[in-house]
Amino acid sequence: MKCLLLTIFCFGQLASLCAAKHIADGVEGIEGHIPRQREISRYMQHQVQANNFTNNESLQRIRAHRAEDVRKGFQHAWRAYKKYAFGADEINPLTLEPLTTRNGWGATLVDALDTIHIMGLHDEFEEAAEKVRQIDFEKNDGEPSKVFETNIRYIGGLISAFELSGNRMFLKQATSLADIMLEAFDTSTGIPWQMWDVQTGTGSSEAGPSTLNNLAEVGSYQLEFFRLSQLTHDPSYHKAAQRVFDVLLDSNEPRKGTPYSVPGLYPVFLDIKTGKFVNGKPNLGGGSDSFYEYLIKTWALSGFRLQRNLDLWLESLRSIKKYILSRGSDQRLYMAVGDDEGLDSISDTFTCFFPGTLALASRLLNDNETLGIAHDLLMSSYNTFSRMPTHLGPENFGFLPEGDSDSDLLESQRAEIKKYGFYLDHPYYLMRPEVIESIFYFYRITGDERYADWIWQIWQGIKVNCAVDGGYAGLRDVRIGRRGGLIGKQESFVFSETFKYIYLAFATPDVISLDDYIFSTEGHPFKRSTSFNGTF
Repeated sequence: MKCLLLTIFCFGQLASLCAAKHIADGVEGIEGHIPRQREISRYMQHQVQANNFTNNESLQRIRAHRAEDVRKGFQHAWRAYKKYAFGADEINPLTLEPLTTRNGWGATLVDALDTIHIMGLHDEFEEAAEKVRQIDFEKNDGEPSKVFETNIRYIGGLISAFELSGNRMFLKQATSLADIMLEAFDTSTGIPWQMWDVQTGTGSSEAGPSTLNNLAEVGSYQLEFFRLSQLTHDPSYHKAAQRVFDVLLDSNEPRKGTPYSVPGLYPVFLDIKTGKFVNGKPNLGGGSDSFYEYLIKTWALSGFRLQRNLDLWLESLRSIKKYILSRGSDQRLYMAVGDDEGLDSISDTFTCFFPGTLALASRLLNDNETLGIAHDLLMSSYNTFSRMPTHLGPENFGFLPEGDSDSDLLESQRAEIKKYGFYLDHPYYLMRPEVIESIFYFYRITGDERYADWIWQIWQGIKVNCAVDGGYAGLRDVRIGRRGGLIGKQESFVFSETFKYIYLAFATPDVISLDDYIFSTEGHPFKRSTSFNGTF
């Protein structure tokens, strides 16, 4: 009997150990280090948000006026969406047509939920919630789903709406959709397909019949899936997201002369069948951006327990500082494209998220040197907006590295570098949030009112140049404004990110404090207070 009991006990202990290993993926660092409570407690003492905001009555009235102005701007866009396209993915703000761009499930509806809640629009929130309740994620428009976008817009939006409102319907819908998307991870490596057809259960690449995917679209599930595992006590979501990192680390060794030549600087494209990087120079822009962003943010959301995330972030940051950051001829610090083989002095607005994320990381780690670098990057990012007469910045821009000859540049590019410090490659503006996002982080981290003033100037530029009957349209050329033409595009991130960050710059600083929340790459706030002890 004792032997039987001992056998049962030992089997139970073994099962517990296996389960612990199964659900705690990522807790062990690259070198095998597992964080101790003393380390975790030290990180928890680091305050992110400033406590020195100016609070005189005059400034409080200005903030309140500005917050209300932004709120009215949001309501203008939401009323048009509700009237002409309620439940559709998007509305064309120029023609007022409903658009199906994200499988017809209502991307704008879901992406906007937490912004509506934060702004205190209670009736609009309840009406939107009822519409969300009716979504059937097993049916779509017949087109494959982009798995990454489905995660950040739908699953992230639903999780945040649940955390803010407590309405479990949102969690049920998030879980339902995540279970469908988990099928896309059922590959030979565990790295997900880029596209997934929910009706046929088949995967594909956006480029067609291939097994290519990109860095951001395989490595940006950690935050949402970690939180979903916490909320459901089901480790499968977290395990799927962390499995991607297992494979990438096991399948790729940095080696000079190969696409992956610098530790922590990852090429853009990879093959999901092998897990190996294929090509695409490392950068912080589209196709890569949120991969790096989620390393540090998921570590923070885990209560500083996912040591591997921190290790990978620090390794990447060392290489980014050495190979990606470059001074321009205007002495500003830019983010370029490159590795140890050389640098391309071209950038895009997506990279402009990085100063804010870097500033957040500097406070989480109490690293003032890195905060200084983040500020230098913010200045070059904001310069792309502030130097334009519209106060809005271009989609892509280039710069001349300090000491380089400008002989390879066009005459028009040389003229713009002389005038602005950079040249415009793609001069249109699609209401993207990244510059605003980074300025918001600096405002909340420093308490310096000049950053809020910068955001107010950008908001004035949006109202003057982009406001139309159907909401806010894109601008074809930020150098000349409306007379250069508008673009009939208003993606769901306008509601989830652009409006949210502008509004929060003028709301009282305790509203979605950076000490209480971590923002996803789509601007969805997740609570930092949800405890994690290494198991689910």
